[in-house]
Amino acid sequence: MVLKARELRKDYLRAGKKGMSFTAVHPLDLEVSASEVVVIRGHSGSGKSTLLAMLAGMLLPTSGRVLLGGDDLYALDEAALSRLRNERIGVIPQGNSALRSLSVLENVMLPSMIRGGGATRVRAEELLEELGIAQLADSSPQELSGGELRRAAVARALLLGPETVLADEPTAGLDTKNSRIVLEVIRRAADAGAAVLLVSHEEEAQSVADRVLTMEDGVLRA
Repeated sequence: MVLKARELRKDYLRAGKKGMSFTAVHPLDLEVSASEVVVIRGHSGSGKSTLLAMLAGMLLPTSGRVLLGGDDLYALDEAALSRLRNERIGVIPQGNSALRSLSVLENVMLPSMIRGGGATRVRAEELLEELGIAQLADSSPQELSGGELRRAAVARALLLGPETVLADEPTAGLDTKNSRIVLEVIRRAADAGAAVLLVSHEEEAQSVADRVLTMEDGVLRA
């Protein structure tokens, strides 16, 4: 399975300046193949997260297409796009995305609950073990540190073995040891067949990459 972007672009209107816009992501082409990890590095504000959101089917591009296999994401209706995202794309977002009313284990299993089954509690527990937070399975998100929440988000994104993994700063807030653990888990997902795009400004993310690209001022370069 291949994730492709074709002439993908995102413009925003400038607040308070009628008719004026700026380009957050300049037109670009990108391909990520199965079993490949592509790392995009760049400073904060360079357009990395905007690009990732468009590739995830979460942010409508100004122009261009996003293709996952034979599906053009933004040619689908809302229901079909939502179903594709849930079934085929694992997203590791920035920030805390855990639901406070659920335990850590329940948060990890949430994609399976949404789909009505298909992943076992055993797999969720395996991922928590790999990521070093198995002892926190029954805790509430409020009891976890920011780094522990990041690792729980990684487990949730990988639970169903998605075809594509899109990771936005997955090692943010982690120490060196736990950053390495997260990167190794993501690398194993690629080795199992996932197409992985990882955006990060941290140098160590490049250690698991097959390709490294740079984004500056919305322009993607090899």
